[in-house]
Amino acid sequence: MAGKARPGVVMIRSSHEDLSDPTSHLLMPTAEQGPFPPYDRFAETVATRRMQLGLHSHLAEEVVTYVLDGSVHHEDGGGTHTVLSPGSVLVITAHQEIRHELTLQPTQEGRSARWLSIVLRLPWHTQAPPTSIQIKDAGDATESLDGTIQRPVVGALARADTFMQLECTDLEFTREADVSFPIDRHRRGVAYVLRGSGMIEKKPVEMGHGALFENVAKLSLYGSPGYRVFLATVPVTEGSAEADTKAAERGRGT
Repeated sequence: MAGKARPGVVMIRSSHEDLSDPTSHLLMPTAEQGPFPPYDRFAETVATRRMQLGLHSHLAEEVVTYVLDGSVHHEDGGGTHTVLSPGSVLVITAHQEIRHELTLQPTQEGRSARWLSIVLRLPWHTQAPPTSIQIKDAGDATESLDGTIQRPVVGALARADTFMQLECTDLEFTREADVSFPIDRHRRGVAYVLRGSGMIEKKPVEMGHGALFENVAKLSLYGSPGYRVFLATVPVTEGSAEADTKAAERGRGT
């Protein structure tokens, strides 16, 4: 006898200032929302001046950084320096420890830079992924008949890919539209508002808000010109997804 299908879950969350880094706002983890495995962290950073705190490390994590505005300076533990511009995608697969730092590009003093960072927890594998750093440009933007411009950032249609099979798309509305995006039910996702205001699953959202979702066949977005949303999904196994959902509900006191 087939098991009972789990209901879809969509949770609207607000980002909050990262107390350890005043330039960043966290969608997770916060007091309101803990990690959403395999998502350990989802943050937006706005740097208005160059702050060098030193290299920090990642281990057993996959990290994706997407530059939205301005120029960002990246330094890795090997002493390689790279300038990232709007549309640049940095992917770090850290099966072994990798150290790096992101700061405002020195020539940008007096201006600002803005980027998103996603940290995914790497699962244990008998064949571990190679430790690597890749820097690519996002894919080419295409205008859809549904009233959106869609730019693949990570995944099969993009130039950058990840061991965790993360799929990311930058969506911008060109006209008032109500759009549904198909989602694989075996993927867990985050939709984050980069600009403007609109609705996600008929719930009002604005810049800095996000939706965490799982076990849904589609995600509906409503917005007007200027409404911009970053959509990320990653596959999860049935057993781990159910356990993670129960843990998240306990954390919310539901």
